[in-house]
Amino acid sequence: MYWLKIALFSILDSEDSSSNNYIIAKFILENYNTLSGVSLTEISKKCNLSKAAVSRFCKDLGLMDYIDLQMLIRASGQDALSSAAISDSLRKEEFFGEMDQTLKSVRAAAEDPAVKELIEDLKQSRTVSAFGHLQASHIAYILGNNLGMNNIFCFCTQSWTEQAEKMKEAGRDDLFIIFSASGEYFKRMDMNMHFLDGENAPKVYMITFADSKAALHPKIRKICLGMQNKWLQANAAMNMFVNYISYTLRQE
Repeated sequence: MYWLKIALFSILDSEDSSSNNYIIAKFILENYNTLSGVSLTEISKKCNLSKAAVSRFCKDLGLMDYIDLQMLIRASGQDALSSAAISDSLRKEEFFGEMDQTLKSVRAAAEDPAVKELIEDLKQSRTVSAFGHLQASHIAYILGNNLGMNNIFCFCTQSWTEQAEKMKEAGRDDLFIIFSASGEYFKRMDMNMHFLDGENAPKVYMITFADSKAALHPKIRKICLGMQNKWLQANAAMNMFVNYISYTLRQE
């Protein structure tokens, strides 16, 4: 899972080298290929930190617990093994076949009236924030950079706490764009949705996939990017959508 490494490198870029999160992220990156099956007790000892510190680190990453982190590390090892077993010709065929399907899905999604509404909202002088968990936060940062090139400031952060505080303090001039493949962003945040009640509520869009069955607040505009069952397709679909939004803004 490439995005896990991106999240870990982001911690190294943003946190002090003496912080617990920096120490844990650095240890994981340096020993990534040997950590599958390593227990919480073992990793805490190797980092000279408490088990509670490692557990907090996992939650800061957007994971439920250390078991979630282990599942991601194991999955990345399995992905590498399965990829190595595929011939170059089959790998190319698979890649471009998946990209063709993804392009069709995103093109169809662009016809959703909610997409045009989102673009209109971005063109107005609203306070814009783009959020997501884990790999989705990477997409949020890409959108933020692209909007900056269109002279639109977009606030992004990987911190759950900062994301939650920003939404709790929001008003009608705020616009939030949430990237969530599963559609369960707010469920994972365990967040009170009262900030969307009343006339002063901010506007919220969620970019997700058609197989998401998560129940959303009625004020959240949901934009579905088709049925993406593989991480490669999901990542490509999110990137294509972000680039489409940026391209459209530049043309208008």
